[in-house]
Amino acid sequence: MTQARDAYHHGDLRNALVASAVRLIEASGPGAFSLREAAREVGVSANAAYRHFDDKSALITAVAADGFARLAERMRRAMASASAGRGDEPVSIARFKAAGGAYVGFAADHPEIFRVMFGECGAECRSDKPEDQEAETPWTLLGRALDALVADGFLLPERRVGAELKAWTVVHGFASLSLDGLAAAPTQRERKAALEALLDFTVVGLCGALPTVR
Repeated sequence: MTQARDAYHHGDLRNALVASAVRLIEASGPGAFSLREAAREVGVSANAAYRHFDDKSALITAVAADGFARLAERMRRAMASASAGRGDEPVSIARFKAAGGAYVGFAADHPEIFRVMFGECGAECRSDKPEDQEAETPWTLLGRALDALVADGFLLPERRVGAELKAWTVVHGFASLSLDGLAAAPTQRERKAALEALLDFTVVGLCGALPTVR
């Protein structure tokens, strides 16, 4: 609450309300809070909150947008870390798998926000063509990783078409099944191994083989 109020006192009430909503949703789910509650946590009146959001749905949409921005940042950091690493895996393969691992990791760490992002209120945030053409999104980062696979000769150009949807379907499906308790990997160690095997499976499906360092 102190952070939210500090943000408000610096004139950034909209972002303070989003941060408040994120905390409330992560604690109790999207159905258990109201715009008034978010305003109360920040320390402002409901009328002040309504100057930035027409209703609860508008605030949840802003939470979804914030979630996609944080997911993109997590993927970007994971890909950058993979680029700096060393091993028996080509860098482009490591970056592609790191992007998928970061996606699943974000869902595991923020399950309620992940559900909001892919719920009705997050629909307008899921465009693969953001208004800001310079913005990094999970979709553009995945596309960049796939382009690197083509550049390195692992993914044939003709197989590049539509590859985003194929790869996204795999990792999103695994993340969703894991959140619903349907992925047969009860321990964290088993889930990590299952994810690694799934990412290898995806690379083979896209590239026809699992490349190693040349």
